[in-house]
Amino acid sequence: MSGKTESRYRQVQDRVRGFNKRILNPFTLRLAGRPLVPYGVVRHVGRRSGREYDTPVLVSEVGDQFVVPLPYGTDVDWYQNVRAADECIVVHGGHAYLAESPRLVDPAAVPDAFPTWQEEMIREAGSEQYLRMDRGEEVPTEYTEITRKYPSGPAVAGIAGATLAAAVLWRAVRR
Repeated sequence: MSGKTESRYRQVQDRVRGFNKRILNPFTLRLAGRPLVPYGVVRHVGRRSGREYDTPVLVSEVGDQFVVPLPYGTDVDWYQNVRAADECIVVHGGHAYLAESPRLVDPAAVPDAFPTWQEEMIREAGSEQYLRMDRGEEVPTEYTEITRKYPSGPAVAGIAGATLAAAVLWRAVRR
């Protein structure tokens, strides 16, 4: 990419990230982590603030590990917090687990982590690296707390449409 194209791409990516953080993520948290949903929640502690944060992410389980694509790269707070703490809680598929030993991997290292349709979206979103973490012990109280904090309801019906719109917008921008 030329410098001008790269700069425009970065501006668009920052706008999409801002939209997701302020608008889409609060709704996605109401659905993430529940059974049959590809999105999970990463509960992490701020490396400077010490505050607890919940971030919705696309997540997959591969054996005894979690795999999370990084469409915005490693320059995001949740990723840096997880790396600094060397652990987090991952809520996925109706369960919550301690996730440990986070490390970056190339998507080729986990070729079957996501179904083909998701893999295409991940690739289109620009994910060049994945975060892989070892699944530790189950922590059911975390699942209960998160699902109470973010109850699903009528807003959940709009999430699928908003997610689809964001994916279509992202794909259009990438062309």
